[in-house]
Amino acid sequence: MFKVSSPLLLLSSAFLAFQMIAASPVEIHVSTKGKAGALGSATEPLPSITAARDLIRSLPAERRTNGITVLVGDGLYSMPDGVLLETQDSGTAQSPIVYTAEKGTHPLLVGGHSVTDDLLGPVKDPKLLDRLDPMAKDHMRQVDLSRLGVQKITPFAQAFAETWRPLQVVHMTNTLPMSRWPNGEYGFTTMQSVTDNGDATHGGTFVYREDRPLRWMKAMNDGGVWLRGFWRVPWVINGAQVKEINATNSTITLMKDVGGGIGSKYKKDATGRRCGDGTEAWYAINLPEEIDSPGEWSIDFNRNLLLIWPPEGINRENPLLVAANTNPIISLHDVSHVAIKELSFTGSLAPAIEIRGGEGNLVAGCTIRNIGKTGVFVRDGKHHKIISNDISETGLRGVDITGGNKATLEPSGHEVMNNDISRAGNDFPVPAVMVGYGSANDEKRNAVGIHLKNNRIHDSANAGVVFGGADNLFELNEIYRVGLNSGDLGGFYGYSGFTGFGNTLRNNFVHHSMNANAFYVDDGTSGVTVSGNVVYKTAMGVLMGGGHYNRFEHNIIVGCPKGIHLDDRGVSRKYTLNDKRLGGDIALIPYNQSPWKDRHPELAALVASGESTIPRGDVVLGNVLVNCATPIELPKPENCAGIDEKGNVTNGVIADFLDAENFDFTLKPGSTLVASIDGFPPIPFHEIGLHVDEYRKSIPSRDMKLLREGDTTKRKFSSTTDIDASNKK
Repeated sequence: MFKVSSPLLLLSSAFLAFQMIAASPVEIHVSTKGKAGALGSATEPLPSITAARDLIRSLPAERRTNGITVLVGDGLYSMPDGVLLETQDSGTAQSPIVYTAEKGTHPLLVGGHSVTDDLLGPVKDPKLLDRLDPMAKDHMRQVDLSRLGVQKITPFAQAFAETWRPLQVVHMTNTLPMSRWPNGEYGFTTMQSVTDNGDATHGGTFVYREDRPLRWMKAMNDGGVWLRGFWRVPWVINGAQVKEINATNSTITLMKDVGGGIGSKYKKDATGRRCGDGTEAWYAINLPEEIDSPGEWSIDFNRNLLLIWPPEGINRENPLLVAANTNPIISLHDVSHVAIKELSFTGSLAPAIEIRGGEGNLVAGCTIRNIGKTGVFVRDGKHHKIISNDISETGLRGVDITGGNKATLEPSGHEVMNNDISRAGNDFPVPAVMVGYGSANDEKRNAVGIHLKNNRIHDSANAGVVFGGADNLFELNEIYRVGLNSGDLGGFYGYSGFTGFGNTLRNNFVHHSMNANAFYVDDGTSGVTVSGNVVYKTAMGVLMGGGHYNRFEHNIIVGCPKGIHLDDRGVSRKYTLNDKRLGGDIALIPYNQSPWKDRHPELAALVASGESTIPRGDVVLGNVLVNCATPIELPKPENCAGIDEKGNVTNGVIADFLDAENFDFTLKPGSTLVASIDGFPPIPFHEIGLHVDEYRKSIPSRDMKLLREGDTTKRKFSSTTDIDASNKK
């Protein structure tokens, strides 16, 4: 046995021991069985991530030098207030702070409250009972939201758009549906006709088709009735409160204008009034009268009650999760070098993870699902990485990211890679991934140097990726089954205006999305390169709307009604340099100074020309189009001189590909299909999409039956309808 023989030796031993502790990485343990004030050790864990954060703040600087890992144990962590990490909670590049799951465990971070059987009581109010469907009455239960600590929820506004959902209700892996009529995720009825479009002074009036609204008369006097609809165009959905249901005339009058009035933009009578075309889709929301199956729910705003037909299997192990949180589950504000790894997030009305500013943060290997708004939200900062996460069932976007400086072309260095993003935009038709969409003074316009690579984006309501900004790279991504609940959208949709230079989309695979245009460069977006991509079964392979200096080259486009479409909408829509949106962007860009004048001199040339309505500098080169009814469609000849179209092949056959039946569009060795195209580069088809890495141990299979048989035209709309309407003005 080692024996200490003097006080000096004892002091030296203690000092050495302290040095060894200080030199070791710090581990802090969190458990659902932890206690406040505990040491944070494996035997004395803390009860929450917030407590772990506070303990880290109390550590001396020398204890941080080799990094800190917060290990979160099994179980459900209710976090309705979220946890906020600030500058003082940062690590360093050499010594990051990591929040991750304890090995072999599956912690679940929840933005709401747990509701078990004891909180599910019978519906007592006679007025409410009288409104319920007789078939549902015996099954209905109520939850007093005040008992959960949820403050009284404000009713829907008289007119509302994106941020409308008042609660997120989840059971196990399912987001439970707010009651609606007609039933179903894509359940809609339509207006028979429009009698009054409405305007800024009053809401519109329309004729309804069925007598179902007669069931809502009691609701009109007990809380109100609200509808949501694609009232004017099939890509904008708005909500509105009902002012009157007129049983005699079979009409509904809205309380307030929904923005632009109701009635299709594309159908007018002889007086110019929009009379509706009979396809404008709408549905009723949040009516207890329309709860008719397990899992459906509504809110009684007056009584602050959640009314629900409970699904089977609610217990302490699998409680109902009810979230009204306004804070993200984890927020990183001006924090650097923090990693969120291999944690699961669910049941949140706010984003799961929010990053604002900071540098070098990592979100990796996480499962994020059943989120009312956006899965991962990033605003600005540098070198953040969103890697190998599974993100699904989001009310808004899966990932929403900005960063960099468009005026100076300073890159952000952000990376979004190897994520499986699905079922996004369930509450509002927004893209699965948004990269710097916005113009003029909008903060979101600053997206520069963002890299999207090897993501799988699928089964979502609106676009796959919407991008703005400049100098961003999108490569080796797979996108399919998008546009399931909207129209006039893209697998990749660019909305960067005349200042979108340097955005590059290469070696991506967009398929099975017949309500989407695979690569949609819209409304004057310029300077985009679309090259080496593969497209199969979309509405159009490429659609360019009035832009300049775009390059569409060496793409393979198969089985699309229209292969490549370039138009001159800038003429009819007056895309001049004085246009508020397009010219406003240019005014914020020093296009005659470095680095813009060196890297993207075409913008200065466009401005110097003084003519920006007719396409110029666009290239359609060396593309392969197979089984496209209209392979290439260009503007009328007098507006076509600025488009260089050459070397495209339109007579290929499916047999030229290795295994087209199973959606492998690798060209067969020795194929003559591209032999006539000078410099056609090989497309690394088998490198597209998800891959195994440190965080993703296996690749989920695609649902081949759904790809072959599934309907992707629920909200069918041709983008040329809008173009033609503009050209008729």
